[in-house]
Amino acid sequence: MKKIFNYTLLGVFLLFLSSCEKGLSDLNKNTTSPTAIDPLYQLNNATINLSFPAGTLIYDMGTVQQVISPNGGVLAGANFNQDNRGLTNHLWQAYYRNVIRNTRDVIDHSKKTPERSNLTNMGRILQAYTFMMLTDTYGDIPYAEGGLG
Repeated sequence: MKKIFNYTLLGVFLLFLSSCEKGLSDLNKNTTSPTAIDPLYQLNNATINLSFPAGTLIYDMGTVQQVISPNGGVLAGANFNQDNRGLTNHLWQAYYRNVIRNTRDVIDHSKKTPERSNLTNMGRILQAYTFMMLTDTYGDIPYAEGGLG
């Protein structure tokens, strides 16, 4: 039994000793995985995520109607005496995580290319509008760190 174990151990050792590494890194290379994305597609994604959610529309309507309905309810709006995170949670998710991130990537990847200056400026305009909407809704928000990851 001891001989079988020793011969098996020797065989496994020789198998690992004789294995090759030549061409192994080329074999495991994924040729279909993208290494970069065109900033135009990221701007398109930012524009799609910029659509105004219905819950936020109800929230902002409540801001205008604050004089009429100062108490709770659906139209509480910017009544700061009330917890309104449920109505504006999706706005933060869509705008700060998606739009700001995509527009920052568009600006960073297209500002060094002169023929893409229009794309850079479209990204800056969308980013400024998004920061304005978020600041109007939430007050002070992180600006310099926005979209960094």
